[in-house]
Amino acid sequence: MELQDRLEEVILDATGTFGVYVKHLESGETAAINENRFFQAASVFKIPILAALYRDVEIGKVRLQERIRLEEVDLVNGSGIFKELIPGIDVTIKNLATMMIIVSDNVGTDKLLNIVGKENVNQFMKEVGLNNTYIRFSCWELLCACVGIPPQSFSLGVYNDLNLRFKKGEIDHNSIVFKESIANNVTTASDMALLLERIANKQLISEKACDDMFEILAKQQFRSRIPYLLPQNTVVAHKTGTIASVVNDSGIVQLPDNKGRFIITAFSIGNKTEAEGAGIISELARVAYNHFLNKVTV
Repeated sequence: MELQDRLEEVILDATGTFGVYVKHLESGETAAINENRFFQAASVFKIPILAALYRDVEIGKVRLQERIRLEEVDLVNGSGIFKELIPGIDVTIKNLATMMIIVSDNVGTDKLLNIVGKENVNQFMKEVGLNNTYIRFSCWELLCACVGIPPQSFSLGVYNDLNLRFKKGEIDHNSIVFKESIANNVTTASDMALLLERIANKQLISEKACDDMFEILAKQQFRSRIPYLLPQNTVVAHKTGTIASVVNDSGIVQLPDNKGRFIITAFSIGNKTEAEGAGIISELARVAYNHFLNKVTV
């Protein structure tokens, strides 16, 4: 059975809708499903932010060792650990970037997005060739929209209200967050695969920048998706994303025995549960891994 058929078989009975792109970088073999369809990026949008940050570092606009103070006004709900710390700590921009990726820290993300700038990120993605990737919302704005709160600046009252609404599961499924619209934070499986391929092949910004970004992505702590069914020592440089029924993961997987590397990007919406979406992504990765492991000739 061809890789395309195997991937389609995995999602056959899924309750969610999936967009998938798989490419073996050395042979060029590719398989894809809904690869040009818009999906809510969720926290996968943090990879474009990381890339734009490193571009700014390369041209001297930003220094990774510069220290930034995190105050109460920087609090953002959702994933991460900075929100659990007492406000007033100083952290380096490199630390913000690392935490943004490895524990999907929303405080770190919004602080970096403010430093780099949304339009700068969007423009850089277009320069790289990601013509179907749009970042319109910060994490704070996205989370507000997700539960039907109008766009507004931070306040402790809204922060606490958001926590309560998410705890109760009060999701506004009619929100822009869940629409295939360029007014939303959207991307495609093929777009994100292109960005990861450029990083993997050290063709984005500089070789040093690509090495740094790969190293950060490979430290990912959330491993219940792409890496979950792969051998324990498999190197996977990736970024997950989750918001309500949206369950995503995008990464670079290294194969053993000099069999090369492959990109896999998986986006989905409408999953009955997060666990179901994660399980399907894990199976997609396992199928691709086994296919390339058994087919690629050393």
